[in-house]
Amino acid sequence: MRLIRKSIMVMGGFTSTDFTYTGTYTWLQDTSSNWRLKFLTSGTFTPKKPVEIDLFLVGGGTGGRKATATYSGGPGGGGGYTGTWTSIRLNANTSYLITIGAGGLGGDPGWNAGGATNFNSTYSVAGGVGGSCVGGSGGGYYGASAHHSGYDGGSDGSFGGAGAYAGQGTTTREFRDAGGALYAGGGGGGAGQYGDGIGGAGGAGGGGRGGNMNGMGTAGTVNTGGGGGGGAAYNASGSAGGSGICIIRNKRT
Repeated sequence: MRLIRKSIMVMGGFTSTDFTYTGTYTWLQDTSSNWRLKFLTSGTFTPKKPVEIDLFLVGGGTGGRKATATYSGGPGGGGGYTGTWTSIRLNANTSYLITIGAGGLGGDPGWNAGGATNFNSTYSVAGGVGGSCVGGSGGGYYGASAHHSGYDGGSDGSFGGAGAYAGQGTTTREFRDAGGALYAGGGGGGAGQYGDGIGGAGGAGGGGRGGNMNGMGTAGTVNTGGGGGGGAAYNASGSAGGSGICIIRNKRT
């Protein structure tokens, strides 16, 4: 009897050497078979072999507002919007353009919109809204009188403190996983004129803190889509929102 041997092709997993990227990125090996790839700046991604991925995008955060009067603070900026998609098939030796949304500038009038983040012009999320503190998580309301503190920025898709500025109403966690990192925190509102008022805390997920008496807010954290903190009284400036991010991972079951 003649024995026939069949050759079996074993496909290896996708690794850190199986792609090129023209921008800045971070490769994370979560387990022996699970990985994530964080794109921190815009660029072109080219896999060397076919791969099936999940995708998470965050837009840039809105800039915090300049203090609205000599006695009251300015509101914090809204976080960028987030989105998750699963089971996307990418082809070998095909270029995919990735754009990372910039954070909106703070200042006067502030509330400058964050930039959109997109993957190959097919999947996209908006930055925090210009002209308001609405976004992935809402910005915190400002200290509206001389002795008032600013309100905290929203977290995980919620309204900002005092309920004036809406979030997206769904989780901003990475890939919508219960234990995933938070993104798109709202900026804290700026404090009122006197020293007994303090700036509101930035929302979890990169929101900047609101300014204390006469001080600027702090910027949203880079690559989180966090909103910028609002400025404190005496016309202190708000601060910029954080830039967004694009994250892919191997398809998870």
